[in-house]
Amino acid sequence: MQISRELKTIIAYASIFIIGCLLAPNIYVWGNNDRNCWITWSNYINYFGIQNVYKLKVDYPPLWHYFLWFFSKTNTSPESIYMRVYHLKYLVFFIEIISLFVVYKILAIKKIKHAQVLPFLILINIAFWYNNFLFGQMDGVHTGFAFISIILAIFKRPTVSLLFMVLCINFKFQGIIFLPIIFLLIFDEVKGYANLKKLTTIIPAILLQTMIFMPFILSGDIKLAINSFTESVGRYPFVTMGAYNVWSLIFEKPQLVNDNLGIFNFSYNSYGLLAFFGLSAIVLLPFALKSLNIFSKYNKLNLNLENTLLVSVLIILYFFYFNTQMHSRYSHPIVLFAGTLAILRKDYVRFLLVSLAVFLNMEGGSKILKGNIMDFETIWFQPWFVSLIFLMVIILYSFDYVMLIKKNISWHS
Repeated sequence: MQISRELKTIIAYASIFIIGCLLAPNIYVWGNNDRNCWITWSNYINYFGIQNVYKLKVDYPPLWHYFLWFFSKTNTSPESIYMRVYHLKYLVFFIEIISLFVVYKILAIKKIKHAQVLPFLILINIAFWYNNFLFGQMDGVHTGFAFISIILAIFKRPTVSLLFMVLCINFKFQGIIFLPIIFLLIFDEVKGYANLKKLTTIIPAILLQTMIFMPFILSGDIKLAINSFTESVGRYPFVTMGAYNVWSLIFEKPQLVNDNLGIFNFSYNSYGLLAFFGLSAIVLLPFALKSLNIFSKYNKLNLNLENTLLVSVLIILYFFYFNTQMHSRYSHPIVLFAGTLAILRKDYVRFLLVSLAVFLNMEGGSKILKGNIMDFETIWFQPWFVSLIFLMVIILYSFDYVMLIKKNISWHS
């Protein structure tokens, strides 16, 4: 029996998932507080049900608790949960492999040569798997959901796109930074729909959100579940929590500077938010005007695949680089989006630079590969140096954006 190319590709990615799980370290060397929380929550969910987990005053959105519920059902004893908490890496890696399979599907649709193997350029990148396999965090999940949601919206599947965006935000509230992009993509598609079709486009997302909330509605803890989306905001009011961003250029020890302080009656937190929202608005504005048919005779822009990925990369960078209270792992989503854009463009310089910055920041903060907690002496891992690499990447992608605007917007009718 002849096996189709599609089935061969599925088998290949499934095999990579299995091999990755076998190679994943079975220990955690960072983030003991998070690990202890996940063990405690898993045990609690196992004994009292997921519907009661918010009685513990947890501050994670609901979907992570569904992951912990699944984990606790496959490891039912407290000893098993404690010894096998590293199995959570498998769940994260599963979503990441699905994300890479979506990259393959994009390349196949675009009829790009070697579509099956090109996504491995992202997979073999240490900046891609460091966050899960070594650092032991789950940012790959909301990143994958956001990426799939955006791709589905680009390929005019608004209903399913909204479903994945619901999953994204319910897993990690930071996923909300992708919502304006999804809104523009879907608005551009559905604005010509009849009212009934518009309604049927959003109803599945509403139903999915209701299903996610249902256990907490039934237990009377829905308010606690809703509050969990924002309760962690402001918990650690410092200008950085390990991110080597703009604040590493401004302060010698930014991790000790309270972000409620500031100058000219504005806090550092406010400056960060203004920079993020302002730059994001500038990037999105031309596309929004085009969708609303404002000045459309001057504007030839469209949210095609490459343009959308470019905008997404910029918004992730702005979010990470200018906001306060950022952890190093918050840069993780850049890798998947920038890697896909690099493959489509056949331009890997920017991808290499951003991957270098992400890795240097992660390792510089955690020192997992270094093997001890002593500060790095080499320039490569100095916060100000890594911050300059991130800044260089922002300038390069912003230059790409300016060229895009220059090419597609004319000031003469």
